Amino acid sequence: MRKFIIAAIALSLPTLAIADAATDAVKARQAHMKSYGKQMGTFAAMAKGEVEYDAAAAQAAADELGKLVMVDQSAFWLPGTSMDDLPGVSYAKPAFWSEMDKAGAIGKEMVAAVAAMQEVAGSGKGEMAQALGGIGKNCQACHKAYQAKKD
Repeated sequence: MRKFIIAAIALSLPTLAIADAATDAVKARQAHMKSYGKQMGTFAAMAKGEVEYDAAAAQAAADELGKLVMVDQSAFWLPGTSMDDLPGVSYAKPAFWSEMDKAGAIGKEMVAAVAAMQEVAGSGKGEMAQALGGIGKNCQACHKAYQAKKD
C-alpha cells in the first residue's frame, strides 16, 4: 500500500507542475493587463477632469504603456489557460486561441494607438483625450471578443 501511495504522489507531481505553470501564466497576464489599466486610469482621470492635466504625468503614462505593449506576451497566453481550463482563475474565452489572427490584429492596432498616444500625450489635454479614444477602442474590442465577465 505504501508503494502505491508513493507511486501515486510521484505520478501526480508533473500534473501539479503543469497546473502551476498554467495558473502562473494566467496570473502574469492578469498583472500585465492591470498595468495597462493603471496607465489608462491616468489618462481617463485627466480627460474627465477628475485630476488636472499634467503633461509630464501623461507622457510618463504613455511611455510606460508603450513599454507594456511591446512585451512579448506569448508566455501569458499558453494553450490550456482559458476560462474552460481554469474556471474561476482565467476569464479568457476559448475563442482567443481559435482566433489568433483576429486577436493579433487587435494587438497590432493597440500598438499603433499607443504609439499615437506617445506622440501627443504631453502636448495637451485635448490631444491626449483624442488619442485615448483609439486605445480604448482596442481595449474594448479585445475584451468584448475574448474576456468573460467576472462573477
